Amino acid sequence: MADDSLERAIGLIQAGKAEAAREQLERILKNDRTNMPAWHWYAQTWPGAKEKARIWQACLRSNPTNQQVQQVLRDLNPEPQRQITSEIRKPAAIPKRTSGPSPWLLWLSIGVLGAVAIFAWMAIDNSTPINPQQYKHVQPVEYYLYVPEAYSADQEWPLFVGIHGAGGNGLHCWQLWQSYAEQEGFILLCPSIPGEQYGFLLDVGERTVWSAIGEVQKEYRIKPRIFFTGFSAGAYFIQAFTCDYPGTVGGLSILSSGMYVDPDLLPELIPILVVIGDQDDPVAVETSRGFVNGLAGYGFDVQYQVMPGVGHSITKDGVNLTIDLFRKRIGR
Repeated sequence: MADDSLERAIGLIQAGKAEAAREQLERILKNDRTNMPAWHWYAQTWPGAKEKARIWQACLRSNPTNQQVQQVLRDLNPEPQRQITSEIRKPAAIPKRTSGPSPWLLWLSIGVLGAVAIFAWMAIDNSTPINPQQYKHVQPVEYYLYVPEAYSADQEWPLFVGIHGAGGNGLHCWQLWQSYAEQEGFILLCPSIPGEQYGFLLDVGERTVWSAIGEVQKEYRIKPRIFFTGFSAGAYFIQAFTCDYPGTVGGLSILSSGMYVDPDLLPELIPILVVIGDQDDPVAVETSRGFVNGLAGYGFDVQYQVMPGVGHSITKDGVNLTIDLFRKRIGR
């Protein structure tokens, strides 16, 4: 079946329909990140050397020992290449802030911060008077969904995905964003990614998110590009997700992330918002500046806000900036 899909994608490329081929190839690579012919043709759908290099770097993260991919990158970038570390190749293996390796995707360095981070979602809850349990789904994964009352299948609707922090769940995101879904006219999806108090695995998160998105796609017409926002561990997750699935994400709101991907691994120039409090972890604050400077150097449309007097939490200003970016993304 994958071979048939690949042949169809190649036919589209040869017919000059690169964007249509790209969508087919993304579906193939979503299911098989080791399909090298698919990576080859997927890279061909992008016009410039810079875009092709980003695609091959994403391929290398999934196939770190593939010498052909390494050679392609050397050909595309003849200058000496910075070594891609295992942390960048495998963003699932994010270490705890304490000593010793850990398989968990996390930011919170101690248990107390875990409770604070979860509460931070609730601190600016919009006190929606509806019962969230009626919007909870448990199959095939747990997620919370809100569809605006004005929804009609006559048009495609934007999908807004919120990703919680370590120790949280989809309900925390849903309570934060639900009223905006009705006001702004987007379908809100908030998956609950299984994990422990200190984090969750990237591959588990990706499977959970894709399962939930698949359920939404069965019932509703959504736009092909998805807007993502994430807090804390969720903020790092959405960066890694964007690297792994080019062509899927239309905008990112990164709220209080403790770690950041290398900007040259992000495959497309999508709009990005980065918000962090100046009282958050000093290393995180400094790293965020380097990340934003790197994005700007690559030509990203990036907005950066350091919130004075704010620690590891989400503020009303951060929420408003996220909604502003969403409006900008859909052309309002």
